[in-house]
Amino acid sequence: MKKDRPDVIVIGAGLSGLTAAALLAKRGLSVQLLEQHYQPGGSCGAFRRDGVTFDQGTAMLFGFGSKGFNAHRFVMNELEEPIEIIRHDMLYCLKYDGIPIHFHADLKAFFKELEQIFTEGEIRQIKAFYRYIGRIYHGVIAANPICVAPSEIDRKTGLKMVLRHPVKQLRALNLLQKTAGEIMRRFIRSEHVIQFFNKLTSTYCYTLVDETPAILAVTMFMDNHFGGSYYPVGSSQQLPGKLERAFERYGGSVHYGHTVKQILFDEDKVCGLLADTPDGEKKFEADAIVYGGTVWELYGSLIPPEYSDPQIRSWVKGLVPTYPSVVLHCLVDAHVIPGGTLPIMMLADNPEAIDEKEITVYIFSLADPSVCPAGTHTVMAIGPSLRTWPSPKSKAYQSADYETAKTEETERLLATLEKHFPGFRKALRYSTLATPATIERYTRKPGGAVAGPKQMKGQDLLNRPHASGPWENLFMCGESTVMGTGSPAVTISGISAANMVLRRLKMKEFAWSRGMKDAVKEYSAAELQKAEQGACIQVNALSGKEAVRLHDAAANCQWCEDAPCLPVCPYRIDIRGALRRIETGNLRGAHRVLLEHGGGPDLLSIPCVDCKAPCMKACAGKSGRAEPVEIRNVFMDLQKTI
Repeated sequence: MKKDRPDVIVIGAGLSGLTAAALLAKRGLSVQLLEQHYQPGGSCGAFRRDGVTFDQGTAMLFGFGSKGFNAHRFVMNELEEPIEIIRHDMLYCLKYDGIPIHFHADLKAFFKELEQIFTEGEIRQIKAFYRYIGRIYHGVIAANPICVAPSEIDRKTGLKMVLRHPVKQLRALNLLQKTAGEIMRRFIRSEHVIQFFNKLTSTYCYTLVDETPAILAVTMFMDNHFGGSYYPVGSSQQLPGKLERAFERYGGSVHYGHTVKQILFDEDKVCGLLADTPDGEKKFEADAIVYGGTVWELYGSLIPPEYSDPQIRSWVKGLVPTYPSVVLHCLVDAHVIPGGTLPIMMLADNPEAIDEKEITVYIFSLADPSVCPAGTHTVMAIGPSLRTWPSPKSKAYQSADYETAKTEETERLLATLEKHFPGFRKALRYSTLATPATIERYTRKPGGAVAGPKQMKGQDLLNRPHASGPWENLFMCGESTVMGTGSPAVTISGISAANMVLRRLKMKEFAWSRGMKDAVKEYSAAELQKAEQGACIQVNALSGKEAVRLHDAAANCQWCEDAPCLPVCPYRIDIRGALRRIETGNLRGAHRVLLEHGGGPDLLSIPCVDCKAPCMKACAGKSGRAEPVEIRNVFMDLQKTI
């Protein structure tokens, strides 16, 4: 039976919040998840335009490897949630002052690439550095996989780790107090080499080597080759979609379009929250709350000032954010992308400084052609923007000056792409720009600081908020916490928050163990393209012709922000959300969405049976739409399948 008051409310359906929510639901707790957007993922997700699927941000996914720093694989295995991923043959290509450096899995091949830009003596220094960090990585990090933040490791586990490898553990602990630059300069005397590694750390965590915590750099540099990078079959939306599927399968409930305004207290104890919902302002109560947003919003508006320390509020306000980012999404004719181009390319046109020329280009249609029509490629270019951008809540957000700034930024990014891919402008079929204001609007990250507070000395690792904070039953996860930015890091923060809730309740915590059944299936890009046309259907745990047709019909939905089907539905069904769930294989979750508006989940038939389908007429009337999504037919087929 459902409880009126849940055990836990999770705020935010980003990767960290989804992870925490799904794991807690697996332990049998009653969990509600509140999200201001209409779909899950936060920075990791996708949007559609005229049948083309564009990744919206986080898409270079580490943490799926069978070895190494593999938080994503651990979570999928723990949740027993199947997912299919594409394994990139190489991590990426870095164009360093016009010279392509390919990051091979094999370190010897990688060092050979570096001979293009470094002297023999510099290569020896780099090799000495990699030998040192390799011993720590393989002897401690990869040998003893840890799926929680160091601040949340219980004493018993920590003691076992130290006793198992005392010397190596002490070396690793020593790295917590140092920057990557301090460690590198023990081996590397050339500032030319330091500049090169600045490019890597600035791409990963928006910091220079002299700002980056050494332990993070060790993990990043080695996992480039040992762990590798991956892409979910069908777009990055599949990852949050699978987490949502697991969450709902274990009994959790998601409420989209719910914006939390304030966390409520009963004396000094958190007791619930106040949120704006589609039905107006509403109060939610729970025994515990897990917050997955930014530390700035938590202390700046959600926690009433009388319940927080003024010194901490001042410290939070002074945290240095990462650079605001702009993201240009393009669809181009395939011929403009040369053969042999990797799905991920970093452009470092200015080796001597970190500036707006630092652009990372993602062409994931090279790995998964299903995201766009044949003969085309999707291109996403992400980089910093150093101009001043308005708040999405301000009048300036709607001004002509803002539109002019968008045009200028688009032109700047297109000029860079044209330089590296001659003919890019002529091959361009479509483009749209996400500014820092756009990023803030959809993810609530102030100023479009996509990676939250910088992981720099003074506000790094253990100096950041922990999963368990000053309030007994309020927990935190996400980029503002100990692990910082990156999809594996925020996933670990979600596991950590879930474990802190379980520890408080004296329930079994989640921990890595040998012999876990593998829920992750890997393809190389070549293997995927040789697979049958319905390969992505296997991802979604569907089988049979009817199931394939169901998936394909649901995949025609464009996830429209101003979805015309929603206001005309007489039953107020979240049509967009139901179709998206079908596409990620979450058939039970989609069916539950339909039943919730048919009088309750105890009824056997959905409300669409006798409906005249005004939703399909509204979809057909949408500008530029040739054929409507077969909404009613898809839902009727879903009913039969279930």
